[in-house]
Amino acid sequence: MNERLILMIKQPSEPLRNSAIIPNNRTTEVTESHRGLLWRLCASLCALWCFPAFAQPVWEQLPPLPEPNGGFACGYVYEGIIVIGGTNWRDGKKQWLNKVHIFEPETKRWQEAKPLQSAAAYGVNLQLDESHFGFWGGSDGQKPIRSLVPVAEKGAVWLSMPELPETVVLAAGGSVGQDQHNLLVGGTNDAANLAGLSRSTYVFGSAGMVRLADYPGKPFATAASAVVVEELFVFGGMNYDAEAKLPVNSSEAYAFSPDKNVWRKLTPLAVPTRGLTAVTLDESHIYIAGGYREDFTAEAVIYDVKADSYRKALPLPYAAMVGLVKMGDHVYCLGGEDKKQSRTDKFFRIPVVELLK
Repeated sequence: MNERLILMIKQPSEPLRNSAIIPNNRTTEVTESHRGLLWRLCASLCALWCFPAFAQPVWEQLPPLPEPNGGFACGYVYEGIIVIGGTNWRDGKKQWLNKVHIFEPETKRWQEAKPLQSAAAYGVNLQLDESHFGFWGGSDGQKPIRSLVPVAEKGAVWLSMPELPETVVLAAGGSVGQDQHNLLVGGTNDAANLAGLSRSTYVFGSAGMVRLADYPGKPFATAASAVVVEELFVFGGMNYDAEAKLPVNSSEAYAFSPDKNVWRKLTPLAVPTRGLTAVTLDESHIYIAGGYREDFTAEAVIYDVKADSYRKALPLPYAAMVGLVKMGDHVYCLGGEDKKQSRTDKFFRIPVVELLK
């Protein structure tokens, strides 16, 4: 198109008004038309150059995590974003971590807090209130963690829960409602035991540990889960093909009401994905991103709770199975598994309003 424009506005060696082929008045019309087109083109280029607001929203890069990490628990306490435990790889060997770090948004610095009494990874995040976070389940690298770990004031207290099942590794869940129904759904007893996937649903509350209605889909792990008002939403994940002895990505999506003890089917994901992550943006929208398809992905969608529909959203700043936390007016994207036998220390944030555009 540019070459065509250049040819159209090139002046001949003799003025067109002297041409015997094109009348003088027609020459004037063509010249004025070209001038107008050229001015509009220049104005458009100037607008793109001078006003970068036309560009896509951009994730803000923050100081990296203290070390590459994936499978960690993450949420927020009054000091800032908290990262607990996790895994990484060193010299070809998987490391299980027990460290606790807190990122302070005001100073943009990481602080190390009191470590866990043992390593922990692949548990369920529980945002208990504005200043208290916890997690339960997961693994210490040797066995399932059958405990609930609330965190406050840069410390962690382990609460033993012997009735907690063994299928607490790579499960979905969250803390639902004002009564804090702490839910645990699906999972397995070991990150390497894909044949042991579960459909069980458990709730821990004032009545202790109670088993509720089973998840209606196939046994699963590594699904995304988020809480909106009084329901837990679960998206995608991984099933197991016993005949082929291989993991199979899932596109299933369901929502669960602990008060009604009822699961309801949602519109499935467009692309089956495991290891994806979800974070609630407001009472109507959930941001779902990352994970693994045929390779690691940064693609994202926003799920509309009221319309039961998805729309394409701003992708993550990198492809991985990340951690996502909403604190205040921002969503934070942390670390994650970015390649097989690899973890990243990348750390970004973006205003919620930018994701909702």
